[in-house]
Amino acid sequence: MIKKTIVWTIGIVILLMITVWGIYILRQHESYKSLVHKDSKALLTVSLDDILLNQFFNKWQLSQKEHLNFDKRLSKLQDNGIDIKANIFLFALEEQPKNFYAFFQLKDKQQFLYFLKEVIHVDPIEKGGASGISYAYDPTNKMAFVCRGNELLIGVGFDLDKKKEEMLQLIQSKGDMVTIKQFIADPSTLTGQSVRYSDLSTNNYIELTLKGDQVDIYGDFTSKNWNFPKEFLVRELESTKYIATSWVNIPTNQLKNKLKQAFEEFPMMTDSLITHLDGNYIDIEILKNKVTQTDTIINYAVDENFETVEEKTLYNTHVPEVRVTMRGDSNLNKFLPNKLFYQWFKKQDRGFSMLSTSRDVYRLSASYKHTDELSHVAIHLADWPNEFKITPILALKAIASDIILSLKVVNRDRMVLEGTLKDYSH
Repeated sequence: MIKKTIVWTIGIVILLMITVWGIYILRQHESYKSLVHKDSKALLTVSLDDILLNQFFNKWQLSQKEHLNFDKRLSKLQDNGIDIKANIFLFALEEQPKNFYAFFQLKDKQQFLYFLKEVIHVDPIEKGGASGISYAYDPTNKMAFVCRGNELLIGVGFDLDKKKEEMLQLIQSKGDMVTIKQFIADPSTLTGQSVRYSDLSTNNYIELTLKGDQVDIYGDFTSKNWNFPKEFLVRELESTKYIATSWVNIPTNQLKNKLKQAFEEFPMMTDSLITHLDGNYIDIEILKNKVTQTDTIINYAVDENFETVEEKTLYNTHVPEVRVTMRGDSNLNKFLPNKLFYQWFKKQDRGFSMLSTSRDVYRLSASYKHTDELSHVAIHLADWPNEFKITPILALKAIASDIILSLKVVNRDRMVLEGTLKDYSH
């Protein structure tokens, strides 16, 4: 009897697995009927079923912060009147995309309009009169909606407030649309990960995979214009007691020009600095400990003889210990600042010029290693000081505790990006 029960239980489990897998495959193929523009320059794929499966086999992490409670936020998106497939294929019409669009079918138009107004608070909803087109723009979430009959076009991007006419034209230009199956020979290559960005002109792509309490990042990039060396010499950075560490090698003039543009934001002799930065390498460490810096305040007073006298007052401030290292020639130190936000103390070592907010920099014994990484970034976002107002990092800090990114050279014309965004719901 027990043996028979076990056999029946195993049979039911297998049957359920086959049924679930069959539904999964059917939903995948049904999503391949989604429409994209025939002149699309890039695709952004969101694989909803794969996200749910990943979260089923990994723990579903819920945030204690109300605005980061993903379970609650997802539940708000239910009953929106939209027929949502297993995969959402958003397309971009620009070479350097700022906006993406996706077509959907409505199951219940009235329910969708109610969802817009009452759930995500988009108001007003503009109607196009005889054309039967409704338009709404949500500046908070950077989304726009165009509806005609049971057809819905959703836009996501940074300047959608300027794209109203383009969206109205898209929903009326069905002749320019093709199914994703007609556009891509094998659409399954775009799915399987949580989110994938694909550049159609270069075949470069980035994938994000949601796994429990972290997001894995992978990208693959090639260009005939690249000619990278196989390895680079870098300084070994702090591996534990840091807030952020990063290095970048700059083997091309294009990257060097971008670095020059960044330096121009600060009061430095940028042209001279770039000229002497012939080693094409920079790193930075922001450590968890603080160092004491002493400044002098000079005030002027009038003595009893009505003569102006100078009064000096010393005061101490505690600042983060920051180290910045650049590889350059022997004259590079002359063009590095002595004071920029903080006091900077200098040291030169084997062709590397180091700046530090600690006056003990001269005691630092540097070590170096060879690596295939063009660039590396590791940030403890939870410890990132709010006074360092770098907008992308502060935005990530709101949803994650750690980020690690590594850009590796595979061949002279190919790089791969690997990384992890950890504990997004801390």
